[in-house]
Amino acid sequence: MSFLANLRALPLSRQIMLAASVLAVVLVMTFMVRGAMQQPMALLYSGLDAEHTGEIIEDLEKRGTSYEIRGDAIFVAQDQRDAVRFALARDGLPRQSVKGYELLDDVNGFSVTSEMYNAAYWRAKEGELTRTILSIPGVKEARVHIGASLRSGFARTEPAQTASVTLATAYDLTGNQAEAIQYLVALAVSGLKPDEVAVIDIKKGILAGPGTNNAEQPAAQAGTQEGALEDKILRLLEARVGTGNARVSVSVDVSHERQKTSAVMYDPDSRVVRNRTTGDTSEQSGGSTNAVTAASNLPQPVGASGGGSTNSTTRNSSETVSYEINETRTETERLPGEVQRISIAVLLNQAVLGIDPAAADAQEKTEQMVNDMRQLVTSAAGLDTSRGDNLTVELMPFQTPAAEEMVAAPSLVSKLMERYMWSGIKILVLGLVVIVLALGVVRPLLKQVPPPKVEAGMPGSDAFAADGTVDPFVSLKDYTSERQDEAAAILQEWLNEDRKVAVNE
Repeated sequence: MSFLANLRALPLSRQIMLAASVLAVVLVMTFMVRGAMQQPMALLYSGLDAEHTGEIIEDLEKRGTSYEIRGDAIFVAQDQRDAVRFALARDGLPRQSVKGYELLDDVNGFSVTSEMYNAAYWRAKEGELTRTILSIPGVKEARVHIGASLRSGFARTEPAQTASVTLATAYDLTGNQAEAIQYLVALAVSGLKPDEVAVIDIKKGILAGPGTNNAEQPAAQAGTQEGALEDKILRLLEARVGTGNARVSVSVDVSHERQKTSAVMYDPDSRVVRNRTTGDTSEQSGGSTNAVTAASNLPQPVGASGGGSTNSTTRNSSETVSYEINETRTETERLPGEVQRISIAVLLNQAVLGIDPAAADAQEKTEQMVNDMRQLVTSAAGLDTSRGDNLTVELMPFQTPAAEEMVAAPSLVSKLMERYMWSGIKILVLGLVVIVLALGVVRPLLKQVPPPKVEAGMPGSDAFAADGTVDPFVSLKDYTSERQDEAAAILQEWLNEDRKVAVNE
């Protein structure tokens, strides 16, 4: 009998059950196939402003692209993500949330005053700087404020320029990054010094700016020296004990004081005559002893002396000598950041040094190893014991994680199972559901309809022979199979009659 004939022969209730079962199988297969064949979702954009997120969603809806929204992130099918990004970029999406020099495109016309243009110019400058700062890894939000002082035409001095940068970061910025932001803003604004730019974290406070550089410079210098020394010593030690078997900690104490000293020294043994001056002085004095008489008025003969007289002479000598002496002037200025003390602690993994603790000379080898390491570190770090530098070297076994705690890297099979396991499970469940519904529901309903039963006493369809006569044996077989109790009672009655006949004889 054909499939349609069997279907027509079913009662109405079984036909309804069969139709419901087939419909359920189709629905389950559709759901499972869609789930198994569905592409995983990939991140398209996240962290955008609500306005720009709405523009992207509107564009996706126009294109007919399916998407999901999870918080502030937009997800699309993984195989469509790159194509969607290129298509959005062609349309200029997502738009920049911070505007820069494009603000000046709208500033035109005769109605724009110089003050209006200056305001637009500084807004554009702040926007461009904000864009650049946002490109720094770890910076989530940024805002730049430039305190531009407009110079009057009658002013003789240039007004001071100031600026501030407010940040929201994913992790702490280093001092070098904060200083880089200062120089970025200062070099973009004419007349602005890097020290006048304040970098402010909304959670950590002031990172750099006026009043903080002088105090933080020695600490930053010390941190740089510590890191450089640690790297240098660690490279030397790991060349001997292997990577990961040495730990180094360096502490550098620096001075925060500023001191200036001036000194003048003279060398008396180095005198040289610079000038010599000599002076002579001579004085003369004279007198007469004759008295005035009549004879003194008479003419005197030649060669005659007119009376007695006395003369005296006095001489004085002086000398002045000037000398040059060597003079040495010394000015010493000690700036903050001078190293006052260095402390180094070194820990080595004793298990990799090849020293057997149970050996007789283990103590001697350990001391020799420590001394060698101390000399190596002292030379590498340039330690000065007279300054108070300290070095500690210890040998200890490192704690290694137990074997059961170590996580092995996932293999290729594990990666494939992680990526395609869920899809495989869906396909397997789909196959099982289809097999169960087909064999457990549909197949029994489609079985051939059994032939109608023969009434009691009437020969069945199989009771007729090829010539159309009734076969008694087949009729008896059908009768006994359908009425077993009555057939058993008839046989019992026949046996009782045969037993009575046998007794009577």
